[in-house]
Amino acid sequence: MRAGRPEAGAAGRPMVVLGDSVAEGWHDPAPDPPGGWIGWAGRLARHLDIPRDRVRNLAEPGATIEDVVRVQLPRARGLDPRLVMLGCGMNDALNGFERAGVAARLEEVFGWARESGAVAIAIPVPRPPFLERSPMSQFRRKRVVQRIADFNAELDRVSRASGTTFPNRESVSKVGDPSMWSPDGIHLNAAGHSYVAEVVAHIARDLLGGRTV
Repeated sequence: MRAGRPEAGAAGRPMVVLGDSVAEGWHDPAPDPPGGWIGWAGRLARHLDIPRDRVRNLAEPGATIEDVVRVQLPRARGLDPRLVMLGCGMNDALNGFERAGVAARLEEVFGWARESGAVAIAIPVPRPPFLERSPMSQFRRKRVVQRIADFNAELDRVSRASGTTFPNRESVSKVGDPSMWSPDGIHLNAAGHSYVAEVVAHIARDLLGGRTV
C-alpha cells in the first residue's frame, strides 16, 4: 500500500513505513488498487483504521539500514508522523555490516521519530527458509544467521536507549513456520504479512492509547 503525503490541513498525522521489500509488502498483492502490494504495513493500517491517504510507505527493495537513512529518511522528514514503522535488516545480514555503523544509523532513525513525537516500532529480522534452501556454503549460512542475531541485538539495544518499541522474536514466533513464506523463501506471503500485522496492531494500539494516528 503506497500513498502520498497528506495534503495540508488533512485530519490526523500519517503512518510512515521505512525499510526493505518485505516492509514494502512484496508477495502480498493489494486487491485495491490492483497491481501493488499491501503487506504487513497496509494490513496494519487497516487494523488501526488508518485511511490509505495517511499511509506513507517509503520502503524499497534491497534497502539496508544505510539506504533507509540515506534515501528514505530525508523523504520522511517533515511528514510529522504519529506512527513510524521500521522493517529492515535482512539485506544487511546477507551483505555484511559493522555493528557500530548499524547502531549509528538506527539512532538516527529512532532519534528522528522521537523528535517528531511519533510512536516508533521496529520489526525483528526473521530467519527465512531461504537460508536452508540456498546452495550457499555452510560457513556463509552460519555467518548470515549470526548477522541476523547481531542486527536484532542492535535493534533491541538502540530501541531500549531511544524509547522505541522492539518486539522480541518470540512475539512473532509463527514466522518460523514455512507456510508463512512465499516460494522464494525470503519474502513473507499473504498469511505471513497478515500474521505480523495482527501482532503489531496489538502493540501499536497500546502505545497509541487506543487511538488511531
